[in-house]
Amino acid sequence: MSISDHFSLPYIGMKDGFHRYTFSAGNDFFAAFPNSPVTDGFFEIAVDVDKRPGLSELTFDIRGHVSAICDRCLADIKLPAQGMYNILVKVGNDMSDDDEVIFIRDDQSHLDLAQIIYEFICVSLPLVNIYDCDNELPRVCNDEVLNKLKQTSENTEEEQKNGSIWDSLKNLNTDI
Repeated sequence: MSISDHFSLPYIGMKDGFHRYTFSAGNDFFAAFPNSPVTDGFFEIAVDVDKRPGLSELTFDIRGHVSAICDRCLADIKLPAQGMYNILVKVGNDMSDDDEVIFIRDDQSHLDLAQIIYEFICVSLPLVNIYDCDNELPRVCNDEVLNKLKQTSENTEEEQKNGSIWDSLKNLNTDI
């Protein structure tokens, strides 16, 4: 079974009304996309479909985590990511370019959501790989690196209080 088969909705023939579909995306899912920023992660995706004649609204609720290296302490962490996204699906042959509207042909029975889900997961990822791990047990942060950062920060503050090394250059006589 391909990724497209696993992440497709039986659109034509679906009765009007509210429908909910759930999917899960793991390492095999991300391996199907070349150059994926995610190599190790797991996401639960709930897709709510509000189907009406000629138009449907799909709401994606994405929650999960990716394995990453913390940008603050360099420890291996499970970085949480989540997001809510909406798209519209219209039936017809009009293939206009709009990020929020997907057109499905009259003869197309299924709607492939794999690429859409992949893009929504990528957009859900934080730009900085940091999260509040202080409340997590066992603590995953590398305390040695955090202490070193704290010392460096204190040294920088002390240097600023004592004056810059460039302050002594202000006293030089430049009138020659």
